Amino acid sequence: MSATSDRTWHVGEYDLLGWAETAVKAVAFVVAYIALVHALDRSLHAPSGIRIVELLLIGVAELGLLAAIGDRLIERELIAIGFVVFNNVAHIGMLYALLAVPGPGLLLSAFCGLMLGGELIKIAWLRETEYRVRDVAPMVVQGLVLGYAVLYLVALLTWQFLK
Repeated sequence: MSATSDRTWHVGEYDLLGWAETAVKAVAFVVAYIALVHALDRSLHAPSGIRIVELLLIGVAELGLLAAIGDRLIERELIAIGFVVFNNVAHIGMLYALLAVPGPGLLLSAFCGLMLGGELIKIAWLRETEYRVRDVAPMVVQGLVLGYAVLYLVALLTWQFLK
């Protein structure tokens, strides 16, 4: 029997920090969707310079989020699966916006700042709850989230100091 067949779809339990993370990242998603809508009627270009770095950072985040879809399917948690889909769409939208001329501008900074804030809240939530993903130690889960926080911080600093 597979891991998914012995679990039913359910809604997880979230405390204040869990909902705070969700809210902050949801605002980041809206920012990314706005950047995407603005980019849809713009021409695309081959990236160069700092734009390549920005694309790589958001692209790495997106690759991890694609993998997270599988994890959410295994867990069968309804809010988490919906959230990861919206998260993927937001990152793909921001990637598209980065290819447009003139690009997302300050929307990229807002997106990265909000995602960083959401990751910091998530780290606090993970530490408070000792949350586990199946047999993975809480410290490993926290380390993965910290990696995302660093990624968004580097993206934010890249935009702020290298433009």
